[in-house]
Amino acid sequence: MRSIAVLTTGRQDWGILRGTCTELNESADFRLTVLAGGMACSPRFGRSVDEVRAERFERIVELDWLPDGDSKLETVSACSRALEQIGGALLDAKPEALLLVGDRYETLAAAQAATIVGTPIAHLHGGEETAGAIDNVMRHAITKMAHLHLAAHQRYADRIVAMGEAKETVHVVGAPGCDNAFREDLPDRAGLEAFLGMALVPPVVLVTLHPTTASMDGPREVEELVAAMDMVPATYVVTLPNVDPDHARLREVLERACRPPRRVCVTALGERRYWGMLRIADAMLGNSSSGLIEAPAVALPAVNVGDRQAGRDRSGNVVDTRVDAQEIASAVRRVLEPGHRDILRSQLNLPKERAAPQIVRILRNWVPPMPPRKRWAGA
Repeated sequence: MRSIAVLTTGRQDWGILRGTCTELNESADFRLTVLAGGMACSPRFGRSVDEVRAERFERIVELDWLPDGDSKLETVSACSRALEQIGGALLDAKPEALLLVGDRYETLAAAQAATIVGTPIAHLHGGEETAGAIDNVMRHAITKMAHLHLAAHQRYADRIVAMGEAKETVHVVGAPGCDNAFREDLPDRAGLEAFLGMALVPPVVLVTLHPTTASMDGPREVEELVAAMDMVPATYVVTLPNVDPDHARLREVLERACRPPRRVCVTALGERRYWGMLRIADAMLGNSSSGLIEAPAVALPAVNVGDRQAGRDRSGNVVDTRVDAQEIASAVRRVLEPGHRDILRSQLNLPKERAAPQIVRILRNWVPPMPPRKRWAGA
């Protein structure tokens, strides 16, 4: 039996990891330990660890490195605490490998901790580009520390190989977060209305805006987005931003803009309710990667604001706009036109199978290097 640890840092990755963790937990070939820290353990950011515990995994370790505020210095301090705590958790659990997803600063700290303590790394969603966020360079740094690469698209796999990673370590598995599109336990409109305390009168727009941490337009985005919302009558369900530098200001503006009866702010919907919203919403708005990765799986139109996701592949569901209220509003009106989503359903290649079983098969056949040395292609 192979011991494997999986790191979740909040709502943004648990929906991606849930299916794979469930498959690992149900397999007799693996002993799973879930490391949950940061936003995952904070009520202020949705405490997604409660959803992890609801899956009844045997080994769950809670860690607390959340920054006290949203300054860059406090984020650096949180990264330091994450490095220490994850390193200690790995030394205690002694897994044969650590599975990481994506690009956040806590994930980079986990990769560094694993490198120092000698734990091989498997990495999901490497090779992608999000030029408007500091996450971009963190993702590529994690790729250079990882030993197994589970890419969402062939283009990303090719980029990983171009970065010097051995071709035999790179596999295309698709986007595992889209496995949620196959779930049969998602809440319906009535269930979502009961949770939100508000009628979801069409059209319904799901809004998520995160700090654009590597762009000059970042400070303007929330004002322009809210101004666009004021121009387009709709029911707006706003999920508040993650704990990135300058997130507090975005939260304040968005909370102030959410006036009843047709606007509501939530810290987090949770992965079941979030995917339920993706099914019944008429559009997405903001700068979340979900609009480019998960929304196409249910043919949901997405208006992507600014350059936070610059460089990431797009499907036909995405309309990109500059940070300009008039342009954003025009795009929202366009995607809300009657029949637009039906057209998308006929045009998009919707997922036909789940990624998690493929990921688990690859992990089962993988022999984590020990000691975890890297072999550079061409070396």
